[in-house]
Parts: sequence; C-alpha cells; structure tokens
Amino acid sequence: MVNDERQVAIYIDFDNVVISRASQAHASGVSSRVAIDALLDFAARYGRLTIARAYADWSVKQNADYRDQLVARAVELVQLFPASKTKNGADIRLAVDAIEDLYQHPGITHIVIAAGDSDFIPLAQRARRLGRVVLGVGVAGSVSRALASACDTYMDYDELLEQRGEAERIADAPPAAAPQKADPKAKGAATPRRRAFPLISEALSGLEAQYPDREWHPLSVIKNRVLQIEPTFREANYDAEKFSELLARYSQIEINGNQAKRR
Repeated sequence: MVNDERQVAIYIDFDNVVISRASQAHASGVSSRVAIDALLDFAARYGRLTIARAYADWSVKQNADYRDQLVARAVELVQLFPASKTKNGADIRLAVDAIEDLYQHPGITHIVIAAGDSDFIPLAQRARRLGRVVLGVGVAGSVSRALASACDTYMDYDELLEQRGEAERIADAPPAAAPQKADPKAKGAATPRRRAFPLISEALSGLEAQYPDREWHPLSVIKNRVLQIEPTFREANYDAEKFSELLARYSQIEINGNQAKRR
C-alpha cells in the first residue's frame, strides 16, 4: 500500500476570489458563484489537507453566503475587521499565518495560495526556500503573471471548473450497470452528499499528480484518497457492496485485480 505522508495547507484570500469572480462574471457572463469544493478538492489532490483557512470580512453578505459551505469542509474562517481592512490587510494576515504554520508544522509539504495578488510573491518565494511545494489558484484576468511564475504549479480557477464539469457530465451519463435504488425508508439508507464519479475523478487526479510514473493504483489507495476528500464516503450510499463494484460502473476507469487506472 502507498504510504502517503504529504500534508497540504491552503490559504484563501476569499475577498479577492469573490470580487475577481464577480468581475469576470460581469465581463463574460459566467456564473459569479465560487465553487468551494473545486478549490479544496484541488488542494486535496496533493495530500492530506491539514490546514485550511479563508480570509475575509464575514459580515459582508457576499462573503457570508459561503460560510456554511466553508464550515462544512472544516475551513477556518479568519475575520478581517473593516477598521483594519487596508489594501494589504488580508495579504499581510494570510502571509504571517502561512509562514508561522510552516515553522510550527514542519510536516506540511505543500502550500496552496488561492489568490491573484502580486503581494503574495514574497510568500511563495519564502515557502519555496523553506522546501515546500507552492501551488497557486487564481481567477483568470486577475492573476499576476509574476505570482504564477513564483509557484511550482499554477492552476486557473476556470480550468478547475472545466474538469469538474466534465466529471459531472460523466456522472449524469447512464452507468454501465444501473444499481437498484435504495429504499429511503430502509434502515441505514442515506443520500450521498456528493456524486461518486467526481470524487473518484478527483482522487485519481491527485494520485496521478503525486505519482506520475505509476500507471496503476491500488483500489485501497484510491479509496483512501476519496476519504481524504469526503470523510463521509461509503459505498453503501451509492448502492454498492464493494469499492470495485462502484468503480466498475464507469467506463472511464479500468480495473485489473485490486488495481485501477483512468482510461
């Protein structure tokens, strides 16, 4: 079994992400809604998500509307009070917290910065000098090219949404073996909080990013990665007795014994 010791910390300049997405929506007509799961699942691709913080003035409605979603994913909400909300208020607080975490938690191997401000370049550079892998996520049109260059890996938020959309389309397609619907009145019946294939797809994306030279991954490792993303995951919630049975429903996944890979 693969021993996954990677630990990930994600820091979200939430004010920046929300405002940038709203500006992009005004210019292009896309939805201004921020997909919380897309950001956090991207971070979880690279290991166990041990620290997750979002920085904003949570008394502002456009930020407060996301509080329940963030809390449900165990994200710590850091309040930025209006009196101290200068141009670099969030940037300074986020950077100080991140560097402090890196010194106090040497097990952190990856740091994700979800923002587009060039003021985070020193943070990215310092984290890399401390031996951490730096991952950046930003909304198109608002990201500093210099910040993207300061990261080991940079991902555009729209690209994350495209990947999520493709997984959702596959999830909507008829399964290879249609399961029988569970009786909602039956003991232990549960409605899945999230669809199975997007979770499995995220798990495989993480394993492919972490182990690019491995063609096959043990089923137990894939399931453990799914559980990192969604701790409440159970095959029974998807009318499957075994994890392999659930994987077999998707033609995009090939199974060989106790291993699987994306086709």
